[in-house]
Amino acid sequence: MRARTAATLGVALAVALSAIAFARRHGSGEARVVDTTRAVRIVRRDRVGLPEKKGTVRDPARVRSLTGALGVDQLGAAPCPADYADADVGIVLSGSDVYARRNVYVFGLLGDAGSGTSVLSVTSAGCRLGPPADVATVRRELASAGILD
Repeated sequence: MRARTAATLGVALAVALSAIAFARRHGSGEARVVDTTRAVRIVRRDRVGLPEKKGTVRDPARVRSLTGALGVDQLGAAPCPADYADADVGIVLSGSDVYARRNVYVFGLLGDAGSGTSVLSVTSAGCRLGPPADVATVRRELASAGILD
């Protein structure tokens, strides 16, 4: 093999490896909330809107279970309401950095077995609204955190 051919192959291999490394580092655009959330702060509000019970979840399995049950990744875009005072539960999902934070409000959870329950996710990019992925798991995880009786 000639020196020129070997150099050309070396440069081509280096460019290919750089492209693969770049693609892995800058892969899919937005990471899923279920994968990036590390801690959850929960506040249950009374009828007047004042904090009634508070809890924190840091156990990775329970954090993943709660965020998956809320279904934040599957919510559709919606206009942001003027007021969140009607929410039964306010949740802050905290990620690995300060910018990976998200406020989530759960409406209608304290009604009849979760009928009409909705989840509202609020970020600087706007709001997303829809039903939770699994109401029973949301109730179970909130009860484990001492929020629901």
